[in-house]
Amino acid sequence: MSLKLEAPSRTTVEALEFSSASLAGRREHNDDACATCVPGGVELRYRGALAAVADGVASAEAGGAAARAAVSGFLSDYYSTPETWTIKQAAARVLQSLNGWLHRQGGGGEIAQGWLTTFSAVIFKGASAHLIHIGDSRIHRLRDGRLECLTRDHSRALGPGRTFLSRALGMDAHVEVDYRREPLHPGDIYLLTSDGVHEHLPPATMAEILQRGDDDPARALVDAALAAGSGDNLSAAVCRVERVAQPEGDDLLAHNRQLPFPPDLSPGNKLDGYLILQELQASPRSQLYLARDTETGSLCAIKTPSVNFADDPAYIESFIAEEWTGRRLDHPGIIRIHPPKPERQFLYHVMEAIDGQNLRQWMQLNPRPELEQVRDFIGQLVSALRRLQRMEIIHGDLKPENIMLTRDGRLKLIDLGGASAAGLAEHLRFRDGTPPGSKNYAAPEYFFGDSPSHRSDIFSLGVITYELLTGHYPYRERFGSRHYQLKSYAGMQYTSARQHRADIPEWIDGALQKACAPDPRYRYPALSEFVHDLHTPNAEFAAGEDRPLMERNPLLFWQLVALLLLLSHLLHLL
Repeated sequence: MSLKLEAPSRTTVEALEFSSASLAGRREHNDDACATCVPGGVELRYRGALAAVADGVASAEAGGAAARAAVSGFLSDYYSTPETWTIKQAAARVLQSLNGWLHRQGGGGEIAQGWLTTFSAVIFKGASAHLIHIGDSRIHRLRDGRLECLTRDHSRALGPGRTFLSRALGMDAHVEVDYRREPLHPGDIYLLTSDGVHEHLPPATMAEILQRGDDDPARALVDAALAAGSGDNLSAAVCRVERVAQPEGDDLLAHNRQLPFPPDLSPGNKLDGYLILQELQASPRSQLYLARDTETGSLCAIKTPSVNFADDPAYIESFIAEEWTGRRLDHPGIIRIHPPKPERQFLYHVMEAIDGQNLRQWMQLNPRPELEQVRDFIGQLVSALRRLQRMEIIHGDLKPENIMLTRDGRLKLIDLGGASAAGLAEHLRFRDGTPPGSKNYAAPEYFFGDSPSHRSDIFSLGVITYELLTGHYPYRERFGSRHYQLKSYAGMQYTSARQHRADIPEWIDGALQKACAPDPRYRYPALSEFVHDLHTPNAEFAAGEDRPLMERNPLLFWQLVALLLLLSHLLHLL
């Protein structure tokens, strides 16, 4: 039988050297797929380079098509994911989508007809290797002369020499993918193989070939496995780590961190081609100016950092991260942050100029707005927050001062300084444990040191809605700059909105209480549910006093439980 060879590839990037090869071997068709990808520019910085191997299940008619679809689809879709997603999240989302498509193509998982394939990939980004794996292809690492398999086969033995896959892409409607992150060391060699290679070459032989210094080690490996009697398709991808890149934070922030803070600005001053017209706002942390671009004549806002934090690396990193986040958002309800001019000499943001007032000012002029007006405002805010959610961004600092109302009645979220995105966190080196928002609006989990989520923004939105309707906070107001301490969620007691406005229906009050529930487990899981309950009576809230005491007043509930236990103990002693 003639042998069919797919052309090997060899690619070199500054810190990595790749090679890959795939053979049909002694079979008529090659049901493996193998690829390496080294993108350029921003994609390489935020998504890294990668190598992938897929082995189509031989007992499935479309195994080869599934393998090729998995590799090509992953390469295409992975590099299209938002930069705000983590590597793990981006890879998982793409593979879940690919798995669903393969499962449907195969008619619901029938192995005889299915589009089934294994899939293993290594993503090299910064100083880390991210391993993605499902099936019985393998990922190995050669370090200090020792070859180690970093994955486990998702297969079960049927008897001597007989196994079957317990997990593969396309096998079930939902797929569980193994993920692992490993630090890179100079001289590391990562090897991905299909079973046609590693079942016929012992680890010592593979290590010897990798250390020989061949120009194309992947081709040398598949040739050796074929010579050793492999009757399967054979694929291998090799990545040699020449040097380890600097931590990702340096790559993202190095240039901007070197920029000096601007001097104090006054009307008439010029800053990198912007004419300062007016100071709009000044706080201990930043200054905001209205400016005109002298080149285009357009108005904009310039935000500059406070010199009080010139020696605070966490503050500088947070200020730069605000620009990074804002430039990746495009929504009419979120302030636009523009790219800086190439000749920028100082650290600042260039933002759209908004003609209007903030929501706090509007609330002072409209202390008892109509319910329909509040619904309209909340609907606009929810639209903007949904865009943040799709980008996996948490605003973190929702409050009336950070919401602008334009002259045409549209709301815009501003001040992204407290925003957090998992993808951005991979690039940051400094962490500030201080809650980003105002203590009267920030979700309680911030004060426990727990991880925030999108329900944290829902809490803040609930407080804003309550305040719009009543002019008060749903919980006891906290004054001063002293760091606020919480002992438990039960320590926060909700005040019914009906105590401030008797015309508020009980079902609206119930929706507000659920939106800003202290414990995130009891809040709305989705913004759409809160919006629905603001417009349509929810039977859950129709008779507020009929709800369990635990929901209406958790503090009183636990106080009563403690009292009953104490009485029980005293009666037992008597």
